[in-house]
Amino acid sequence: MSTSAVQALKKFRLHELKGLHGHISRFGPLPATQSSSALSLPNPFLPHKNPQTGRWAPPKYSLRRQAELIKKAKASNNLDIIPPGPKMSVDAASAWSAKLDATVGSSQKMSVVAEALAFPVDWVGKAGQKEKNINPGSRLYAEKKRMFKGHKWERVRERRAAHHSMILKDMDKRVRRYKKQHLKKRPNPLKVSRKTSTKLPF
Repeated sequence: MSTSAVQALKKFRLHELKGLHGHISRFGPLPATQSSSALSLPNPFLPHKNPQTGRWAPPKYSLRRQAELIKKAKASNNLDIIPPGPKMSVDAASAWSAKLDATVGSSQKMSVVAEALAFPVDWVGKAGQKEKNINPGSRLYAEKKRMFKGHKWERVRERRAAHHSMILKDMDKRVRRYKKQHLKKRPNPLKVSRKTSTKLPF
């Protein structure tokens, strides 16, 4: 069991508890929750909307820091005290907790949680669930609305191919017409030129 991981989680819980007053003064009071015994705290892993301005504030913790906290919670068997977010959904957290109960035991788990200040908390905010990609072959563009920028030749490849196929359809006729048109303009090397230059180079 890592002591540094428990201390990091303890610092995280205390930091969120101290920042509750600032969040209420900025975003307004938190909505009421079902459980009256648990403490309501804003979910720092999710964006919040300002009711006065209508603008969204980004999450307090970046995805990298969220992943680090989740790793520390898994290392110390305290995943229950981490709020749900993009890196860890509610279903994944409950599955991990059930697996931990079967292997470690509830008594050891509760002793570790008590050290990390695991008071009951209702995290305000709903984490959106992304739709899973059914086709594993198109995993690169599963959650993207459009293809990445790519190179210029990749973006215009289809248009150039269609233009080339259109031009090559009557290319033989165009070649014959070009040769007939320029046959009369072709100079005769045996014929004397009519142009006489009177200007001297100096």
